[in-house]
Amino acid sequence: MDLCDSDGVLEACSKMNYSKPSLFDGLDDDYLMLEDFFATKKIALRRGKVFSTIPAKLDLAEIRKGERIEGMLLGVSVGDALGHSTEWKFDPKSRHEKYGTILDHLHDPESRPGRISDDSQMTFWLVERLLARGHFKFDDVSGCFVDRQDFIVGMGRNTSASLTRHRRRFQRNEFAIHECVGDPANEGRGNGALMRFSPVVLPHLRTPSGSLWADAALSALITHGNTVALSSAVAATHLLWKTLERPIGDCPEPEWWLDEYLSVAYDLEVDPLPLPLNTEPIPRFFDGFRGTLCDFLDGPMRRAFRRGVSLFEACSLNGFGSRADCTQTVPAVLYVLMCHADSLEASIIAAVNDTKDNDSVAAIVGALVGALHGKRAIRKKWIDGIRSYSLHANGLENVSDRIVIDKLCGKAVERFL
Repeated sequence: MDLCDSDGVLEACSKMNYSKPSLFDGLDDDYLMLEDFFATKKIALRRGKVFSTIPAKLDLAEIRKGERIEGMLLGVSVGDALGHSTEWKFDPKSRHEKYGTILDHLHDPESRPGRISDDSQMTFWLVERLLARGHFKFDDVSGCFVDRQDFIVGMGRNTSASLTRHRRRFQRNEFAIHECVGDPANEGRGNGALMRFSPVVLPHLRTPSGSLWADAALSALITHGNTVALSSAVAATHLLWKTLERPIGDCPEPEWWLDEYLSVAYDLEVDPLPLPLNTEPIPRFFDGFRGTLCDFLDGPMRRAFRRGVSLFEACSLNGFGSRADCTQTVPAVLYVLMCHADSLEASIIAAVNDTKDNDSVAAIVGALVGALHGKRAIRKKWIDGIRSYSLHANGLENVSDRIVIDKLCGKAVERFL
């Protein structure tokens, strides 16, 4: 097979079969499974009103002309690759002291520039499975993640533990689906599900369906069960859809991002944040705070923005932080958008330079501003600078991530638009 042939990519995707026997295999989707979880309180999520709504129809011709789906998916990867080189060893202050303002892939070979991580891997593995199936299927996607667990770059502890439990569920039926995420009260608050949220919109583009929200919740539930992780995945999906409803480049007023997020998330969270926050060190804005994450976003974070607190300060430990915890990642993403969404370049550069977990924050921001501004707004050298070989797509194991990403983006547009 010619690996650079676009038909070959779809053929390879269609041959993958990670499905395992499941009680719900006879369904067209996993909607009833989620309804059962709501009824039996096996999911740390309210059945908010969003689950009874159908997304508005989109102008698909405008979206295709503006290459906005390509922008959404490539935005994930360029944000991930630009940030990953300096994620672990640096905070924003020490990163700036060593590299100044990062505007491109680094030239320092020790930093392994141009390398994508789990943010892009799990995003594009989800794209692969959607291409193969045509729709989201819980065990199909979770089985793919389990099969490729050993290839995941920079995987968080919660994701690793969840996928290990899924492996044992598939092999020995040791865990029920909702048990694979561990104890939702104490585990699963990381951003490992939020960073891969964007592809769930793909099967719904032509025919919007209320099952979009079930797909978003269940996609997150593969690895994360905490209420802030689940609610943020659904609310971010709503935010992405509302972004695609806008004309290309039509950047909203800054607090629109926050208001749209809260319009969904307020109705979903089931528990307040723990007091103390259960993370070290505790960012100053969270010290003594009591309430849900939405209460925090609508209160301390909104007030900080209106006071003119800089992004750098807000995303530091003097503000709300920007580590790989949804309680910090969500405000960091929203603050970047509120400050810089009028420019894709400025948004990604700010996320890469001014946040701690900069690859994940930049990947999430990249999906949203990529959908808003389209592929043409992304610097070509950012795309061309992706040089890793970590996607391990079926039949494409030895092909560069840059080529695999490009072909999967093209096939996603062809299939779903």
